[in-house]
Amino acid sequence: MKKAYIGISAVLCIAAAACTNTEQFRVNGTIEGNPTINLRIGYYADGAYRTQITAAREGEFEFFGSARQPAVVDIYDYDYRLLGRLYARNGQTLEVKLARSNPYDISISGDEVSSQWADFLRQNADSLHAGGPAANGVIARYIDTHRDNILSTLLLTTSFDSAIDPELADSLLAMIEPAARPSTITDGYNYLLLRLVSETASEPVQPVRYLDRNDSVRTFKPSDKAYSIIVLSDADSWRADSVVPFIRRIEKDKNKKLAVLDLGLDADLAEWKRSTAPDSAAWAQAWVPGGVVAASVERLAVPRLPYYVVCDSTGEQLCRTPWASVAGKFLESLDK
Repeated sequence: MKKAYIGISAVLCIAAAACTNTEQFRVNGTIEGNPTINLRIGYYADGAYRTQITAAREGEFEFFGSARQPAVVDIYDYDYRLLGRLYARNGQTLEVKLARSNPYDISISGDEVSSQWADFLRQNADSLHAGGPAANGVIARYIDTHRDNILSTLLLTTSFDSAIDPELADSLLAMIEPAARPSTITDGYNYLLLRLVSETASEPVQPVRYLDRNDSVRTFKPSDKAYSIIVLSDADSWRADSVVPFIRRIEKDKNKKLAVLDLGLDADLAEWKRSTAPDSAAWAQAWVPGGVVAASVERLAVPRLPYYVVCDSTGEQLCRTPWASVAGKFLESLDK
């Protein structure tokens, strides 16, 4: 009997300690449809990006994390498809409901900011799904009327498409009161904006020296054709799904006035050759050491991959976009 009493006491002590633990946060979740799948968890904390893998069993999952400052926590399935995000701090227990088919269909309790975040995503799901100007518009309107709310910072840094309107993104960030935009969230975003609004981002495209698939050094020059399109990508930027089909299409339909440069920004030459080998490309494929920070590429201030830059023979940038469809429509307008 005494042993049983000691055992029960120990369990109660452990439970009490868990409930009052201020050194970590806890997330309990359910996924619509009750799938049994592996999940990837990621968040920045204390100067490092922390990751872990957990499992949802019949739709239920649980994980713990630790961050001395509140952190944005990303929840992905095992194939890195985003299921949801939340804002957590040590000492909290959050309850999360996710829909695997829709990252905007999310409910969160246990943290006021996270709960407001989930409410905004559900209420504006149509605009956010549409992306581009529609998503940017609803986010900009929210920030304009909630300048003292950290949710404005979270929406700007996670859902606003800065690539299509960097000047507005910069203005919105400055609009948010300092107390509502902690450096733990905005430091990396500030660096991105500096690249996007830098003077070189709109300056003429300069010649690019690159290695071709035969390891020969070649030079791309805008002056060689009336118009050029530079397609920047790497192995992780949906080459097979969007980049390569786009280049094949414009290569088939292009006229003699257009040059196409398929510029790979993979970390090393061998990786680039492996990722592009299935392309059987008849067009100029290029690789530059240094990736996005290579001198010839950094001037373009590429915000993400893939990315498309159209210029004329003087190097003047006529179109900058992360979308192949937008680049394609612009090229069609040049033929008229």
